[in-house]
Parts: sequence; C-alpha cells; structure tokens
Amino acid sequence: MSRESYGEQLDRLTGLLATMSRDAAAAIRGASSGLLEVDRDAAEAVVRGDALLDAQRADVEARIPLLLARHQPVASDLRLVLCAMRIAGDLERMGDLAVHVAKVALMRHPVTVVPPLATGVLTTLAEAAARIADKTTVVLATRDPLDAMQLGLDDDEVDAAHASLLSVLVSAWPYGIESAIDLALVGRYYERYADHAVNVARQVVYLVTGDIRL
Repeated sequence: MSRESYGEQLDRLTGLLATMSRDAAAAIRGASSGLLEVDRDAAEAVVRGDALLDAQRADVEARIPLLLARHQPVASDLRLVLCAMRIAGDLERMGDLAVHVAKVALMRHPVTVVPPLATGVLTTLAEAAARIADKTTVVLATRDPLDAMQLGLDDDEVDAAHASLLSVLVSAWPYGIESAIDLALVGRYYERYADHAVNVARQVVYLVTGDIRL
C-alpha cells in the first residue's frame, strides 16, 4: 500500500467494497440454491467462501487508519473513508447471514428444509433478497442517492415476504415444530440480510449528500 498514490488508495478501497458487495450477492444466491434446490455443492461453496469476505473486510479496516494518518482526507474523501468501514461491516455480515442459510440447508441434507406449503413464499423471499443485493452493488458503483433511497422500498418487499412466511408457520403448520423453527430462522436470516443491504445504501446517501434520510 505504501507505494500507491492517494488516489490509488481510495480507488482500491472502493474496489474492495464493490468486490465484497458482489460476493455477498453471490453468497445469498448460492445459499438459496442450497435451500430451495437441495443443492449441497452450492451450500458448501457459500460456507467455504465466507473466509474471503472476512479477509476483504480485514483489508478494508487495515487501510483506513493509514489513509487517515497519512493523508488527512477532507470533505467527500473523508466521508468515503469513514463510511468504508461501516459498509464493509454490513457486507461481511450479509455474507455471514448467507452462510447461516446455507448451514440450515446442509444440516438437513438430503432432506429439503422447505416443504411444498412454504416453497412459494420462500422463493419470493429469496428472490427479493437477491434483488436488493444486486441493487446494493449498483448503488455502490453509481453512488446515486435516489437509487440508494429506493432500497428502502425493496426492503419493504422482503419484510412483507417474511411476514407471509411467519403467517404460514403459525397457521396449522403440518410438518412439525423442528421444521417450523428451521424456516423461522431462515426467514429471519433473509430479513436481516436485507436490513444490512439497506444500511449500505444509507451510507451511500451519506457519502454523496452528507445526510442520511433513507
């Protein structure tokens, strides 16, 4: 890092965040494949890949004190440096939550975690989480505050799907308590995943405008 210019260091920081975002989006897709398609390979790949997100977050956190000490950034550059640590934390946590989903799938393999009664609502929840992850990646690249604020509406879709899942689980669920607990946990993991994506969007709004209104 010492041989990089100040601009190169900032570019490297934003590049790391972009990579983390793409990896977090891929992780939730892989976890969903493991869950809904009973795909052991996909679920195991998510678990293995978590170490990379952890390492990327550590890389971001190692760069920030050096940037602050050596260059004393101001204005938008300072906001970028300050936001980067929070964004990296949220993205790493998104990866963790995808791992939690994958581990539930692996724990029950080769039996499906998702019985027919819940397939539709879980598919909706998984697709909504993947969409919000993709939009987070775009927002980090474009830094468009309007697109960032739109993620709040996408999060509403995830919340609605999660509420629908809970309604299914409490209305004469015929598959037993263990199955209901598995799906309640999975639903919570997806909801929290989306919440962290919204946190990233909030940081982007702050980065661009100096204000958080999402």
